[in-house]
Order: sequence, then structure tokens, then C-alpha cells
Amino acid sequence: MNIEELADICSASGRRPHIISSGNTAVIATLGMEGRLFYARNGEVVSLFRRESAENISTSKTGYLNPGGDGFWPAPEGTRFGYEYSTGAWRVPAAIISAQYDIVSKSSDSLEIAAEIDLVNNQQLGIPCRFIRKVSVKDVDGASVIEQYDAIEYLGCCELAEGTFSIAPWSLSQFTVDKNTIARFGDPGQAVRDLYQPSKELLSSDGKVVTMKHDDKNRIQLALPEKSGFVELLVPEKNLQITRTSLPLAEGLSPVDIADYPPDADPGEAVRYSIYNDPSGFMELETVGGCTKELVPGAVLGVNMTNVIKAIN
Repeated sequence: MNIEELADICSASGRRPHIISSGNTAVIATLGMEGRLFYARNGEVVSLFRRESAENISTSKTGYLNPGGDGFWPAPEGTRFGYEYSTGAWRVPAAIISAQYDIVSKSSDSLEIAAEIDLVNNQQLGIPCRFIRKVSVKDVDGASVIEQYDAIEYLGCCELAEGTFSIAPWSLSQFTVDKNTIARFGDPGQAVRDLYQPSKELLSSDGKVVTMKHDDKNRIQLALPEKSGFVELLVPEKNLQITRTSLPLAEGLSPVDIADYPPDADPGEAVRYSIYNDPSGFMELETVGGCTKELVPGAVLGVNMTNVIKAIN
């Protein structure tokens, strides 16, 4: 699909798409569809895009329609501090689904958007927030480079004490894959933590880089520490290499757990990168930010990341 087709579909559904570009690199931001970002290269959309999500509305009764692209969710997902089990069953918070982003600033090759999103965690604690997304694009030596900053600003009037909450920006970037797709990440020098089915049979390492085959039968998610350094997809069918890195967290921020655990569970090990494999034919490259010990009014929790898309050959 080319970028004009995606923009036309989203415009017809009132999703308010905006395009920024530089050379062969472009990003389409959909202000009325969760603020999702769709990456494009040479006029073609690289990100996963699901048309039905643009043309229909997700509800707790009809189920969640995944738009694809690069989504911005609050971490964690599960545990007693998470945001996907506040009703007892898994669901994407209605505040995320119905968020209407506005443009804060825009140029031909950069964009900042923001939306107010009130969250309720699995302990029924309400946390009013402002979600901020900044993105810029450029071409560098034949590669498409997309710089991204996602942040959560706490709008509440009360300080939240240490041990009563957990919240961090979480960017989940989705891409269509096939059986020949390979995911890669820096070998952390320790056992890889699986959040769903075991991945051991799919993994191999040369001591520096771990590779994982796409699995078309099982949901697999790898939770990776800071030392992994990067996450990456090789998609031979499209001759694409997609690499995501992230800057170290700012002073005072500590990484959190993203695990899809039951809402009465305690958090486990902290996560900075993640790779998710869905048997329906897509994979995610994920970056997770950090949280402060206490959450004071006006606090901004941000994460910087870089996406590089280029030909494998």
C-alpha cells in the first residue's frame, strides 16, 4: 500500500492523517486512531496497517481492532500496576482507543502531537496524563531514519508515593512478516525471558547477536534488558532491515516490567526492549521507557528511540 492510499482510507473514516516526509522517508500520523504512526519508504507503507480498524470502532463488546503501525501504550500491561485489566478481563483502555490527538507543532519533516488520556490501573487508581509524541524523518546514506520521542506527562494534583504505582511510555511498532522473517537483538549474556510460550527452539546466538525465527503457530514475546542494545527485523521478501535502538533513560528514571501477568501479580524484571511474535503474520519491535520512584505533578516520563529502515543488500 502506498502512503496516499493509507491517508485516503484514514481521511474517509475521520482519522485525521498527517504526513511528514524527507527524501524517500515518510511518516503518517493518525490523530484520531490512537495517534498511531505509520512508517513509509520510497512511497510504500512499511508498517502493518489494518484497514478494518480505521473503518470501525473497537469496544469491549466487539473486541479490539488492532490498527498496526507504531502504537503508544502505557506500561505495564498486567500486574497490579498495569492498565489492561482494570475491568477484570484484558482490554485496551477506552481512553487509549478514543484518544483524539492534536498537533502541537509541525514542519515538513517533523511533527509533535499530544492527547490527554486518563488511565485507571488494575488497582482502580486513576492517573490523569498527557501523552506526547514527537517524530522526525530524514534520509542518511540511503537509509530511512525516523527519530521518535514518546512521553507521558502526569497531570494529577497529588503526589503518588513509591510502591503505589508504575507507569512508563511503551512504543510498539508492528510489521507484516512471513516464514522467512528473522528477528535479531544483542545477546544480553543471560537467559532470555519469555512472557508467553517458550522461544528456546527458535533462538540461536553467535555470542554477540541472537536471532529468532518467525513462528506462525504461537504467540511469543521476549523481554529484553538494556544491555541487548537493539531489536531488529530482517524481511527478505521486501528486502528490508528494520532496526530500533533507544537512548539511555534520563536520570531519575528506572525501567519497568511490561509483562502480561494477572492483575493481582507483582512486577517482575525490568524491560527496555521487547520483540513480539504474532502467529497471524506480524511482529513488533518494542521500546520501553522508565518511571520515577514518586510521581509528582508535572513529571514527564520520556523515551528517545531511533528507527533505521534500509535494504538488506
